[in-house]
Amino acid sequence: MTTDHESKLHEDAAAECHAVAKSIGEKADKNKRRARLLTLGMTLSTAFVPVLIFASGDIFWLGKIVPSVLAAGSAALVALNQFDRPHQRWVLYRRYERLVQAEGKRYRFRVAPYDGDDRDTQLGRTIAQLEIDLQSEWEGLIPSRNELASAASSIGRQ
Repeated sequence: MTTDHESKLHEDAAAECHAVAKSIGEKADKNKRRARLLTLGMTLSTAFVPVLIFASGDIFWLGKIVPSVLAAGSAALVALNQFDRPHQRWVLYRRYERLVQAEGKRYRFRVAPYDGDDRDTQLGRTIAQLEIDLQSEWEGLIPSRNELASAASSIGRQ
């Protein structure tokens, strides 16, 4: 028979697990939207350049200026996509969201290692470690100063 205190601990552990999964899922969704918008922007801006050049006839701004702006915009989107890496972040966050959810299911159904008296502590330990692992992998997606400097110098040489 469980006491009120033990029952509260179980609720807290399950609620924390759910909150962490939800937070990570929201970050995955944000990066999914960002990745799709960047891809759409790159595709459309690149695709319209030859169309505008072909359709412009003798209209200077339509055949020269607008395609040039679109090409520059597309290049900026490519650079942003390369440095921000929303596709990789989307995959990373979604994977950790699923890992946290799986731990929550193991906990709820008392599957090892959550089948003992210390199941709340074990869940807390596991979720905390997953958060640390996620942070560590996320840091690997941040561009280094050398990558930024290299990109800036290659842009300057063009």
